[in-house]
Amino acid sequence: MIDPLEQKILAELNKGHSKQNILKKLATDENKEDLVWYLNHYPTEKKRKKVRLLNYLLILVILIVTVKKLYFIALVQLNAISINQFSPLLLVELLVPAINFYIMVKIIQWYRQGYQFAAVLSLLALIRPENRIMPDAIMYLVITVLSVFLLFQLFPQQEKLRDPTG
Repeated sequence: MIDPLEQKILAELNKGHSKQNILKKLATDENKEDLVWYLNHYPTEKKRKKVRLLNYLLILVILIVTVKKLYFIALVQLNAISINQFSPLLLVELLVPAINFYIMVKIIQWYRQGYQFAAVLSLLALIRPENRIMPDAIMYLVITVLSVFLLFQLFPQQEKLRDPTG
């Protein structure tokens, strides 16, 4: 369930208000820390409009990688079943697509962690030999580059809000 403060912040960001104005408008003694934290994890509407197409491209590439992975997992599962070698441990392979779907949801929501996870996990994916064949290697590099670029475009370090109490 989404926090009411987070809902208010998202509504204000969608209206195009700046983070500083939202901070001034919604800040109370009890919610300052949470307010700053939420504001640092969502981009403004202006920034979202600026990189919307790149965000869609990132989601599409992650979706392609995930669907491809699910297809190959299904092939392995069906082959294992056909030769009576099915093991519940084979289902562990479904963790990667589940994590990819989680990352896609966070990126669709324009949440900072989605971009951070996508960048780190796409680099880590290149450790596995099956991800280093073409075109997978290129897709993982595209995910890394787009994630890092969008992370820096949407959440520049110099615009990070500080807790006004500390």
